[in-house]
Amino acid sequence: MNRLLHRAALVVVVSAVPALLAAQAPLAIAYRIAMPDPASHLYEVGIDVDGARGDTLPLQLPVWSPGRYAKMDFARNVQEFSATGADGRALRWDKTDGSRWVVSTGGARSVRVRYRVFANMLSGTFSVLDSAHANWNGASLFMYVEGHKPNPVTLEVRPPAGWQVVNGDTRSVNQAHYRFENYDRLIDTPTEVAPAVLLDSFVVDGRRYRTMVHHNGPVPAAARERFVRDVEKVVRYENSVFGPPPLEQYTFLFHIGYAGGDGMEHLYSTQIVNSAPWNDSAAVLPGITTAAHEYFHVWNVKRVRPVALGPFDYTREQYQPSLWVAEGWTQYYGLTALGRGGVVGREAFYATMAGLIQSNLTAPGRKEVSARMASFHAPFWDGTAQPQPNNGSQTFFSYYTKGAGLALWLDLHLRAKSGNRRSLDDVFELLKRRTWNAKTTSYYLQGRGYTERDVEQAASEVAGENMHHWFERHVGGTHDVDYDALLAQAGLGLVRGESWRIEERPDASAAQRAVREGWATGRRG
Repeated sequence: MNRLLHRAALVVVVSAVPALLAAQAPLAIAYRIAMPDPASHLYEVGIDVDGARGDTLPLQLPVWSPGRYAKMDFARNVQEFSATGADGRALRWDKTDGSRWVVSTGGARSVRVRYRVFANMLSGTFSVLDSAHANWNGASLFMYVEGHKPNPVTLEVRPPAGWQVVNGDTRSVNQAHYRFENYDRLIDTPTEVAPAVLLDSFVVDGRRYRTMVHHNGPVPAAARERFVRDVEKVVRYENSVFGPPPLEQYTFLFHIGYAGGDGMEHLYSTQIVNSAPWNDSAAVLPGITTAAHEYFHVWNVKRVRPVALGPFDYTREQYQPSLWVAEGWTQYYGLTALGRGGVVGREAFYATMAGLIQSNLTAPGRKEVSARMASFHAPFWDGTAQPQPNNGSQTFFSYYTKGAGLALWLDLHLRAKSGNRRSLDDVFELLKRRTWNAKTTSYYLQGRGYTERDVEQAASEVAGENMHHWFERHVGGTHDVDYDALLAQAGLGLVRGESWRIEERPDASAAQRAVREGWATGRRG
């Protein structure tokens, strides 16, 4: 840029500053959601904005939802959009793209926006309203005022008569009014509204945990009791990895026996769907395995987070390289939690780990896409529509499975190298100190997001060796890790067959037995 152009540009920027600052001044923003006719599948949404300035008020509905990285275009289900001033006078509006509405205020300082949203899918991403219940994920319903995501907001819920509202912020029976510190928290709070739910609670590490279950069909009393007990076991183990999370209350929202299967992490809750009803003869009750994965996200992703995941750009899908840590390491800890927490025995733990290794050494796509690139390509595969035939079975390998396999290797490698004094837990703890405990960089939570370089440096420091070559070969490249040699260091053997298995070697040394015991139980030292 030459000097003349630079000076002209500077004048434009400086002159725009007062207008920009005025536009960003906090607004009073109040949301309302009603469901007067559940059978219609139509939510009624209202947004009242007071203190508006300028000639226009732009509103944006997210095109994607955190935790599901593909572009979803929720706006296609919006209908009957309207805007008025406080006096009821209709205001003109237009759209600049499929998900952005711009209201012409005509000088009005207060704007009332109304629209309806068709919702008929129970999942961790979309929303549903029918005669059985209402369940929403905020990104699919609530627009934000552009430039004002950091502003505090309120939400008023108007449920059908006799229906109960439950979400991560519910503190009392019949609560219908909520306050959130910003828009991100509003849409990070999935909500269930139903005539009847099963609500249980327990306390771990001074925190209150609630299990809300909307069960489709009869509920065996023994299964309900066992289910809550097993969720508690998972929480107790996973809190030992990072430490108890900074919260007073956490809520598991379960939908058991309903079509589909999903799980989604949130700051103070998780939403889980499992199509199988409870049967007390099951080795692991439906919902428990997903809960073990999603609760680990209370730290990994929701607080200790990749740099792209908070604050969020909701206007476009996100391409980023670290989901093999965010989702893959979470997958590993979720799988190990069942054994380490005492939900299943040692034999089941070994079987799960053997299956994970088998996938990592046999899946065709593992040679085509690295862990890093699989993460980057998440918007292509994570729940997105597939409008054309593809060769994904040969060219893609899930960052969940790949990342979990790498986490297994690192965890056991660190234990074997240190005589079980260090583990992957220490890498997480160091990453937490350097990012979550770092200087806060935005309005969204404390600390900062991590980069892949942060992960590599933390692993190297805990290992006491430069891990860069390993990361380039197995994270950035497609080379298989040597699980046989690794397991041997713990007195274990990998037996290949139709279903692979892990066996304990009877000739293992005392040191090897200590490592495998630490790996199976999660303990160090």
